[in-house]
Amino acid sequence: MKKHLIILLILLVMLPNQVLGATGTKVLNLTVDPQKVLFDIRNVKPGDSFPRKIAVMNKGNNGFKYIVTNKFITGSKEFYDRLILKIEDGTKVVYEGNLKDFEKLDPRLLKSKSKEDLYFYITVPYELDNKYQGLNCEFQLKFYVEGTLGGALPADGPRLPATGTNMFNFLVAGITLVLAGGTLQFIKSRRKQDKPI
Repeated sequence: MKKHLIILLILLVMLPNQVLGATGTKVLNLTVDPQKVLFDIRNVKPGDSFPRKIAVMNKGNNGFKYIVTNKFITGSKEFYDRLILKIEDGTKVVYEGNLKDFEKLDPRLLKSKSKEDLYFYITVPYELDNKYQGLNCEFQLKFYVEGTLGGALPADGPRLPATGTNMFNFLVAGITLVLAGGTLQFIKSRRKQDKPI
């Protein structure tokens, strides 16, 4: 009986403290180039059009859908409202209209280890008169992986911290050792009571 308890105690102490089973990890890595400024335009006049290309790359090991959002930041809201935006993917126009009306691009599939070029055109309408002269605006285009908390986490934004610890494993091991010791103490005290005098 004593041998069995010692073997049981050794097995409990030597059990692995981590669960294994995940064979692969899902890596999402959305990268855009250029990363910071797509349009920095000065001295514009009515009728000017400014083409820019942005490369959207998936450097991860899983395909995903990404979305593009637009947000006015600062400057002349009136000038921003009048600008015209056109987005092409190389084969077709995916958006054309006023910049102010562009809120979000429909989700676009990007396979793992692949790249897609998007072409953005900002046009200053011909009908803008001199009251728009010298005005400027700043807006933000953000690229997100669809499904990252509803697009709340940008693909290029802060990573979640690694907060997992082994504290729970130590608690389980401690409780197991206390229970094993208590069980041994109980058995030992029962044997003393059962011995004839």
